Amino acid sequence: MEKIQELIQTHKMKIGICVVVLMAVLFIYQSSFKKSVEPLETLATEKQTVEKVVTTEAPQKELMVDIKGAVKHPGVYPTQESQRVNDVIMLAVPRENADLEAVNLSMQLTDQMVIYVPFKGEVKEEKFTMYQNKSSTKTDPETKVVNINTATESELQEIPGIGPKKAADILHYREQHGGFKSKEEMKEIKGIGDKTYTSLEPFIEL
Repeated sequence: MEKIQELIQTHKMKIGICVVVLMAVLFIYQSSFKKSVEPLETLATEKQTVEKVVTTEAPQKELMVDIKGAVKHPGVYPTQESQRVNDVIMLAVPRENADLEAVNLSMQLTDQMVIYVPFKGEVKEEKFTMYQNKSSTKTDPETKVVNINTATESELQEIPGIGPKKAADILHYREQHGGFKSKEEMKEIKGIGDKTYTSLEPFIEL
């Protein structure tokens, strides 16, 4: 026992140095292990965030569509860009005498689109009575738009549904009121009601 104590006393400084070195090694090992774990946790969190963003579907754009004609509830409807003309017509509830064969029910909706559902017997030719807002760049080559403020009597008669009598009434109204301020002012003329105006609107301008 005394020998052991003598050895401890003799090598006390060496033992102290070894203990200090051992503690330093343990500290360095723990620090390096902690640093290697933290980046892994950060990467896992970032991966979950990216996956969440990728799997989240973007909301659909809302469109406003105006439906007129042979429906029970005409008006402006909010719709989604993935919907079709048929979806809006069903919302507006078509009347029993609606001529749905004259409308392209499969057409995809666009913002500010105007859908006119004709009554049976109203469309005499086999063509779709479907038109969009006048800002559209696509036009029917057979459709001529007439300026009701500058057109002559013969030019007014080129509008589908306008004969000599109505053309003369349009000129008379235009002279009395200094021209049309809006296209809807056409309904002030005798014989042009909501239904007739709706069929005329695609063919007139100011």
